[in-house]
Amino acid sequence: MEHMGHRAQHGGRMVSVVTPDVLQLPWRMDGGAKEFHLIAEPVKQELVPGKIVNLWGYNGSAPGPTIQVNQGDWVRIIVDNHLPEPTSMHWHGFEIPVEMDGAPGSSQDPIPPGGRFVYEFTLHQAGTFFYHSHMAMQEMMGMIGAFIMHPKKAYDPLVDKDFAIILQE
Repeated sequence: MEHMGHRAQHGGRMVSVVTPDVLQLPWRMDGGAKEFHLIAEPVKQELVPGKIVNLWGYNGSAPGPTIQVNQGDWVRIIVDNHLPEPTSMHWHGFEIPVEMDGAPGSSQDPIPPGGRFVYEFTLHQAGTFFYHSHMAMQEMMGMIGAFIMHPKKAYDPLVDKDFAIILQE
């Protein structure tokens, strides 16, 4: 069964972080872990009507799909590299084991073209974070995405809508 991530409760209803024009990354439960799949790949994207650009991103979009989880979740993120060069995935600001940090040369080997790396960790934080490639120029090509960790207890004051927008040069 596919899910769209848990959301903080607001007066009995769920409040999700909205990322305009960016899809939410679905997940499935596997052995107690929320399992997500990301594919690093070239992307053709229409930025404005009639203007199609060549980018690199995840799962067909740049920025990549939004990941929403709950504080305390155990996650497994399977990253497949469909790019013509090596890549990696850095979880920006996460308090996770160094071998899952995604810094090539210090915490992992780069994921070669056609390769796969499985990142797995428990999330102890809450807040708005992001994921991105940690290879030269890949982030600037569009390889970035929002990663939302909902708190165990809803923030006070409660909100009706929550938005995240990624701006990249």
